[in-house]
Amino acid sequence: MEAFLQMDTTTRGDVMGFKRTAGCFGIGFVVFQVVGFVVGGSPPGAEDPASEITKYFADGGNALKVGGVLTALASIFALPFIAGFVLPFFKSDREHGEGYGWVVFGGFLLTGAAAMVGLSASFALALRGGAELDAATTRAVWDLSNIAYGSTILFTVAWAGGAAMAIMKRGLMSRWFGIFSGLVALSGFLGIFGLVSAGLGMVSLIGYALLLLWVLVAGVVMLRKQTTA
Repeated sequence: MEAFLQMDTTTRGDVMGFKRTAGCFGIGFVVFQVVGFVVGGSPPGAEDPASEITKYFADGGNALKVGGVLTALASIFALPFIAGFVLPFFKSDREHGEGYGWVVFGGFLLTGAAAMVGLSASFALALRGGAELDAATTRAVWDLSNIAYGSTILFTVAWAGGAAMAIMKRGLMSRWFGIFSGLVALSGFLGIFGLVSAGLGMVSLIGYALLLLWVLVAGVVMLRKQTTA
């Protein structure tokens, strides 16, 4: 906070302008994710037979491909959002000799990497239409996708938890957002169900929805002209 106040007006305005822009990208990320999910339709359960998985991708056609592309495009919006969000955390780390910024940033990277693995696996099935692969391969690729998405939710614990601790300790953002981040971090443990019990896919879906809600709320907070960091 002190370092921010010591900036000249132009520099401070540039920082705030970037944070607001990053907030817009965060909202865009959520929009593309939601639209991609809706266009792709409701996927089969992780423990459904390979025949059902094959039928889903065969019937989905171009809708699944479009949904996959929209979801992939969301990652482009994620990059500037992450940069804008972690900026005050790194500034605070330098002032206090801490590492919350790296925890948040590292958590984001792990989440993004796992999400891309899951998307790539499901998109491969969509491109093949589910018909060119044998049952065992279809099952293996589908399981890989679900495990990757379960890991995506689990890694929420790192970045949301790191953000919550830094916010509550250093006042980098509003206290209510710190509490909210802590709750979202706890929900990240729902990703464990996606790893050990694929049949509880709906539980993992709740974790995914909370992840998107957190990004949406963070984006709106970053759009505010005033700052507490």
